[in-house]
Amino acid sequence: MRIGKIFGVSIVLNPFFLLMLFGFGVAGLLPQALILFGIVLIHEASHLAVAKGYGLAVAEIELLPFGGVARIEGMIEFDPAVERAVALAGPLTNLFLAGICLILLRYAALPRETALQLIQNNLLMAGFNCLPALPLDGGRVYRAHLAKRIGYRRATERAASVGQILAALFAVFGAAGLYLGYLNLTLILLAFFVFYAARKEKNLAAYAFIRYLAQKKEELRRSGVLPTEQLVAAADLPVREIVKYFIPKRYHLVLLTDHNYEIIGLVTEIEIINALFDRGTATTLRDLTSHKP
Repeated sequence: MRIGKIFGVSIVLNPFFLLMLFGFGVAGLLPQALILFGIVLIHEASHLAVAKGYGLAVAEIELLPFGGVARIEGMIEFDPAVERAVALAGPLTNLFLAGICLILLRYAALPRETALQLIQNNLLMAGFNCLPALPLDGGRVYRAHLAKRIGYRRATERAASVGQILAALFAVFGAAGLYLGYLNLTLILLAFFVFYAARKEKNLAAYAFIRYLAQKKEELRRSGVLPTEQLVAAADLPVREIVKYFIPKRYHLVLLTDHNYEIIGLVTEIEIINALFDRGTATTLRDLTSHKP
């Protein structure tokens, strides 16, 4: 459901967010629901502002129960520094708002109950989103950190797995609450949605990585120069396996070894990427040396 635009970017309400707002309304907590809506909107607007500051185009923002998702056009995931900065903007904004509300409370510029609720909600939003699990902001920071060492594909799978584990824990605590008579629909809803979103992130990683590989030549052209990263691999390894180890902002040289672990050749990242698209994922590294003198 589209509700409007910010800086020309469409704002979309996720059905689960609508369901949560409806639940608050039924419980007679509509003012609290509207405060939560405002906090989530500001949280996502901060992501939008930082993304635009880096010259990135944002297609839309979808508001979710735990925050939101800014759908950014481009390959932000493959520039760890940019992804980290955009991800941190949301929680830092919530902490800033909590600090402002604390000052206003101190000088009685806001009703005490309203100020305390704003402080609590902002701190909860910041703390929850800092958890190192996709699809949360902390998960994106965690992925950016891992990607520099193990590559984007494996970093995404690891951060998304943490998200699924986190969702399972929410489900367990939610079920325990039901058993003990403490109904917490919010926790159960979060468990379902975090698991679903983490699984989606993991599934989309392969497609995003293919897009990244297709644009790798462009990355080299834009940068002009890239640091090299050396890998050593068995000559019979398929190209689909070696690309999992490619790290953003690096140009890879792969040394090939035979069964006796002797170096028998070298292939470059571009040769591997070309083979992946032109000759298929089952092409071995050894096949890439067959045409060389």
